[in-house]
Order: sequence, then structure tokens, then C-alpha cells
Amino acid sequence: MRPFTAMEDDRVKVTATLVPHGPVFPAYMFRFDTNHGSVTFSGDTTHSKTLIRLAKYSDVLVHEALQIPPGVGLTEEVIDHHKKSHVMVEDVGPVAQASHVDHLVLSHIENTGGTIDPVEWHRLASRGYDGAVTVGQDLQIITVA
Repeated sequence: MRPFTAMEDDRVKVTATLVPHGPVFPAYMFRFDTNHGSVTFSGDTTHSKTLIRLAKYSDVLVHEALQIPPGVGLTEEVIDHHKKSHVMVEDVGPVAQASHVDHLVLSHIENTGGTIDPVEWHRLASRGYDGAVTVGQDLQIITVA
């Protein structure tokens, strides 16, 4: 699907497009462009060239991330569903790199094994990415420069 303008006024332009999210349809990503900068939200998605194209040169990419630790006790069916619907944390950095974004923020964080280690998630998300990485937290404020 080609990106479309979802909303536009004198302060912000919001562009959207569909992204793949396993059996869930529709799922969207959004890009917000302002005079202060641009932010792209991946939404729930698996790998998507469309996401990389729409996020291209955003100041900030807010991307969902998943980790499935070994031995967590999930069935193969559940693991397969997660992998078809989300992006593993160690695979998010290359998405940000291909998008040429300045700052990657992990959001909608899911660790099927329990709590996350922000230092480890930062390390994993930084693989294959040269920019800034933030492991998002509830109510966190990220500025766009």
C-alpha cells in the first residue's frame, strides 16, 4: 500500500500506511512531520520495507521490539505467531540503520520471559545501528531536535 496523508494542518502532517502484523489486519504505521522534526511510529509489525521507506530520514523512529528467551515454555505455535507479528529486539537496529534515522526508541516492548534488562536491550538494539538508542519507559519524554 502506498503511504497516504491521514491528516494535515499548518503544524503537522501525518502520513500512514499498512504494515504486516501476522493475522491481525489492518495494522498501521504513522509518520509525523513538523517544523521541529519528524517522528515515525512502527506500530505492531514484522519486518517491512514499507516501514523503512516511510521512516527514511526521520529524526526519531519509535519501534516495537520483542524478545523470546530460550526455555521460556511457549509452544512453537505461540512463538511462530510472535515472530510473524513482531520484530526481535536484535533485528530492530538494522531497520533503524536502513531508515537512516538519528534516534531509535524501543517501545511496545515485549519479553515473553518476564522483565527486561534495559542495558541488554540497548546492546541488542544497537547491533547494526550507528545512531542513538533509547529503551523506552512509561511516560518518558523524547525531544526532537
